[in-house]
Amino acid sequence: MLIENLREYVCLPFVQLCTLGMEEEGEREKMRAREGEREMKRQFGLSSVEALTQLHTKLSSVLQQHRESCVKDGHWKASSMEQMFSPSLCTLVKSSLVRGFADSPVCNNDSTALIGGCTVLLLLLAGLVAMTVLQWLKREEMPRRVETLLNTLQEYLQHPSSDWLRGTEDLFAPLSPAVSRQWTYRDGKLVNLPVSLLVEGDIISLRPGSEAPTELRGIQEEEHVVLSRNDVFSHLSSPPSPLDSGRPRPHRLLQPQLFRVTKTPAADVVLRCLELSEHRPVSVLDNERFTVQSLLERGPAPFVLVLLLVLNLLRILFGAPGVGPWPVTLLQLPVNGVLPLLPLTFPLLWVLVCMYGEARVLLQMGSQPADWWEMWKLTCKKCYSVFWGQTSTLCHTASLLHSLGSVTVLCCVDKQGILSWPSPNPEKILFFSKSTTSQETDRQRQKDAKKERDKETEEVSLKEAIQIRSLCSLQMLSLSVGQAQCDDTRVQFDDTCWQRHAPSLRPLGLAVQLVLCDPGVATRILRLSDHLTHAALVRTRPPCQPVRPPWGLCHLPRILGFSTSAKEPFKQRMSVAAYTLPSISCPGDPGIIAPPSVSMRRLPFSHLIALLVHHTHTGELQLFSYGSADVILGACTEFWDGEDIQPLTDSDRKKVVDFYQRSCMAGQCVAVSFKPLVQPHDPEIEDTCVELPLNHSTDTTDDVSITPLRQQIFLGLVSSQYQARPDVVRLISGLDSACIRFVYFSSEEEVRSKVFAEKMGLETGWNCHISLQSESFPLDPDNVEEPVTEEEEEILLRDRVRERAESRAMEHDGACLIEDLNRAKLPKGIENVRPHLENIDNVPLLVPLFTDCTSQTECEMVCIMQEYGEVVCCLGSSQNINNNEIFLQSDISIALDPLVPTCCWSNSNASDAALNTSDSLSVIQLSSAICGLACTVQFNQQDNNTVIRLIKQARHTTAGIRKCFLFLLQCQLSLVLIQILACVCQLPPPLGTSDVLFLSCFYFPLLSVSLLGKPSDNSIMKVPTGKNLRFLPKKTLRLFVLCFLVKFGLTVCTFLTCFGLMLHSFCLDINHQDEELCHPTSLLMNSTMWSPDWYGRHSDGLSLAQKVIAFLVLLNAMCTSISHVHRSAPMWKQSPLSNHCWCAIICFVPVLNASLAMSSRFLWHDPDLHHTFYISDIPMASWVLGILWLIPLVFINEGIKLHEIRMRVRYQKRQKLQFDTKLGMNSPF
Repeated sequence: MLIENLREYVCLPFVQLCTLGMEEEGEREKMRAREGEREMKRQFGLSSVEALTQLHTKLSSVLQQHRESCVKDGHWKASSMEQMFSPSLCTLVKSSLVRGFADSPVCNNDSTALIGGCTVLLLLLAGLVAMTVLQWLKREEMPRRVETLLNTLQEYLQHPSSDWLRGTEDLFAPLSPAVSRQWTYRDGKLVNLPVSLLVEGDIISLRPGSEAPTELRGIQEEEHVVLSRNDVFSHLSSPPSPLDSGRPRPHRLLQPQLFRVTKTPAADVVLRCLELSEHRPVSVLDNERFTVQSLLERGPAPFVLVLLLVLNLLRILFGAPGVGPWPVTLLQLPVNGVLPLLPLTFPLLWVLVCMYGEARVLLQMGSQPADWWEMWKLTCKKCYSVFWGQTSTLCHTASLLHSLGSVTVLCCVDKQGILSWPSPNPEKILFFSKSTTSQETDRQRQKDAKKERDKETEEVSLKEAIQIRSLCSLQMLSLSVGQAQCDDTRVQFDDTCWQRHAPSLRPLGLAVQLVLCDPGVATRILRLSDHLTHAALVRTRPPCQPVRPPWGLCHLPRILGFSTSAKEPFKQRMSVAAYTLPSISCPGDPGIIAPPSVSMRRLPFSHLIALLVHHTHTGELQLFSYGSADVILGACTEFWDGEDIQPLTDSDRKKVVDFYQRSCMAGQCVAVSFKPLVQPHDPEIEDTCVELPLNHSTDTTDDVSITPLRQQIFLGLVSSQYQARPDVVRLISGLDSACIRFVYFSSEEEVRSKVFAEKMGLETGWNCHISLQSESFPLDPDNVEEPVTEEEEEILLRDRVRERAESRAMEHDGACLIEDLNRAKLPKGIENVRPHLENIDNVPLLVPLFTDCTSQTECEMVCIMQEYGEVVCCLGSSQNINNNEIFLQSDISIALDPLVPTCCWSNSNASDAALNTSDSLSVIQLSSAICGLACTVQFNQQDNNTVIRLIKQARHTTAGIRKCFLFLLQCQLSLVLIQILACVCQLPPPLGTSDVLFLSCFYFPLLSVSLLGKPSDNSIMKVPTGKNLRFLPKKTLRLFVLCFLVKFGLTVCTFLTCFGLMLHSFCLDINHQDEELCHPTSLLMNSTMWSPDWYGRHSDGLSLAQKVIAFLVLLNAMCTSISHVHRSAPMWKQSPLSNHCWCAIICFVPVLNASLAMSSRFLWHDPDLHHTFYISDIPMASWVLGILWLIPLVFINEGIKLHEIRMRVRYQKRQKLQFDTKLGMNSPF
């Protein structure tokens, strides 16, 4: 019955359209037309299959055009490869390396030339393939997600469901900004369809006062109107007569207008995602990698290459001892020296490590097995899915690992159903009740009564009523929200003795139940509210607040003890509305008006909605009304005190109005009244809306249209506010502990936003709020001034800036109630944020609250944050199509399924939950997939706290990746340093080419990756992350160089000493008759025929010494890695043995190195060599010095780590202080 009534309300324009021209036909033609009308009504609009087919076709066309444009414009760019690999320098060095191998006599003898050259080429090829695949995955990630959506849609179209529109028939469900829905004709019936599922050709019913969801065109010939998105259609209305300006003007309610959709909204969403998905800001990890790599390519790499070339050229020219053939000296040795600085294995290692980290973060979204082997298999499976782009998340364009691991700002753009409960809950009730308070209240009442008697002496009846008036006073009861279930709320009184006021509250509860909790009345209330909303938006300047039915008060009758059957004896008879325009108004002109801009303080619209009910048992007629306090009080002459009715005094009215004004500033407030009717009502005023004149008085006006509204009895006021969800409060608290700033973008004005922000636990002090609304827009579009020239505009802007700097004018209509005298001089308007940051301070980056926001200003503010190094994560509703732009602008975006507001008779949440859990594709799932297309991941209603787990795991893995590659860089630089110092000391190369390749491409990366196995701890959530800088601070660079020289400088000198002792021992074995040739001073002599031939006859000794030095270098890296397992605590507080992966690698690597060294010696040993050396020929001094040095090395590394910990703690304290500081200029502290 309820659905049929509502469909009659919205089908009236269509019936009028179908019956045009019937008057001129005969009776038979009329009957035939009526039958065609019924058939057309059944087929009105598109069917579900037709609409989904058209949606699939349109999205497929958008995807195909995008692919063609990419191919045509040459979109394939290897930007990542350009960052990973050096320019022409890498190619030249690697070519020289292969040439050096080929010309080396030693290489030709032991067949390592082919192996070394093939290894370098294979590593280069593997890196190129890995980066090519990564770039391809990044380019195809968003098109692949769109293809998945299209495939799902195609599968449904092959087997369509008959109950596809189930859950969308609740037309009068409470509106929510977080859920974009529109009345649409589908399958011949009217449904409440998500906006993202509208297609070109759909017929929608645009309610009065509603914004156009997309581009529309009217379908009635007399009103051929074109609407753009967010336009509000102003219905045709005749101008009011000036003769009736002082009398009430009743008029019929506006009907929904039928429009045809001319543009598919989902097509714009998909096209925007395809074009902008690859243009997100570069992550912190990628910036750091690119910065370090660029620094190595432009500094150390060419410097080392040139230095070794010059030194070796001088050695050849001066005939220094130990110099080999010119190909080895001029080609192989310089290349060996620069080889560790080249990205041979780094691209492949970076891809694998990032894939592993991404998989570890993704595993936090589900249940994790306790067994380590099952966990390892699950991780490998997830890594495979990430690498080949088979996950449902955006792992390559908006990585959870890269973004959440370094996030500094988490912003939310939706309030209702995301941050708060879906409906406002009753918070305070103001009513009159019998009181037994002190005599002071009695004396005050007597004074008020005396004033009334003096003012109205002619009304004897009123004087007698005041004289016999018993003691009663205004009472206020507070209510609080308790969570009964994960997605349900229960409201209860704070005062446990509230039942002593039950006689005063029961009429109020009955009125709320009859007016708001009856599904049969919902259609009438919705029609009246739509008409009042249209008047509030169109006929007032600046626009007043829209009139929405206070469905959230449905909890109140249940609290007061009313059952659902209490309304059964009452039958509805009539409904009527009345409103009063504010003092500044403009007539509603036909046509289109721009969407109302959010003003600093939008006043509530003065209105009244009355419902006449008939009691079937007693036959009595009663009129129940609710609305704004000014109109309700204007219609009331008495109030109910729980026992009897009492006259309203001016003092009572003032107190009620003050409470109403304060409540409306922070939330919503509704006044309730009733009146028993003796005479039957006038049927002419049924379903009408009466415009009351300004300064009206319903008790003295003789107009018949408002006769039933006179002399009502005031019952009370009920204020309601949105309450923050407990899981959101816990989320914000966890973010604050992690030094992540939570930012709330509110579309409401300052006071309401601050009240709700306080409920979430945000700072709302004198300088913790910025309004993004520009002060330069015209409040009244109908009164636009003439354009000015550029010179006049510059003068006006300078005057405006000077006036704004001198003083900030306060707004009218009671602004002194909320304005702070010590206002912070923060920017107002999005256009003033950048100048403030450039010229004054950075407070706009520290505030947690931005008010008066639109989609455009939110995107611009996020862009400003990113320009100043902030990493922004955006939370928003998965069913709000307006969030697409800010989702794409943020570094990473997460979509949350909103809680949908429901009425006491509705079950939308249950139906939505059933649709989301069903196996087949549902309307809600398809809408969420389109609206959340730009989001990395989408969570359900109960998964808000999963964000904290994801951030923790991402931070832990990100810190491990930094530690891994920092250790790898130090080890690689140690290989470069030992070769440069050997060349300076006139020594042969201490490391062979195969040793350099194994150490830099296998052993060091293996040790580095093992550091990722450190177990996670909670301390990572107390460390503030740095900003996204595109440069390396010089202080950080100097500290790194100093620590590296201390760690590896002495170690390199020690190993060179061991190398020299081994060569000296081998030289004595070769020249045992002339020991002077092996004296250390012989290094300063020219090479002679008696000098050892390390590249010919005695190459076996040099090869053995190089293997030993390579083993010692590996031991040094293993001992150094002990201090890198736990970077935040010394070794005696956190044992490195807790990292089981590192322990396994430590045991495996030295055994593997020794095995490979022995195998290569046996395989490539030349029996024709003049002299053969064995491990026993190595002097004991080399072993003792090389191994015992590792003991003080551990303590040196621990001492350096303690120094780094102290510096890191000081830095973190400074960062924490900056995070907690919210004071701007002119601080009173």
